[in-house]
Amino acid sequence: MATGRAELEKLTAPKLCELALEKYSNITGVSGMKKEELIEAILAEEVKLGLRPKKEEERQATGPMGATQLKAAIRALKKTRDAALQGKDREGLATVRLQVKRMKRRLRNLREAS
Repeated sequence: MATGRAELEKLTAPKLCELALEKYSNITGVSGMKKEELIEAILAEEVKLGLRPKKEEERQATGPMGATQLKAAIRALKKTRDAALQGKDREGLATVRLQVKRMKRRLRNLREAS
């Protein structure tokens, strides 16, 4: 049975390494991978084995940043937005608002996927 992405992210890197060695022997280089690489490799292997639909894998590929990183980036963009408001920079303001909108959409997609 396929393991949920949220469940995988709760595990530590050594536990993920152990899981990959036990369940998915086709994954190579497990001991040298970082946590995110292990999660992606496990998800890709589940797609190959037919345990997970391809559509969900494509959805994950659009958001390589985690939820925490996205929130931090949104906060930084909001500070840039405030500076553009103070400086009355309409073009900069429009650009920053669009970036915030896109990052919020990616954050919602990450939450729906997990």
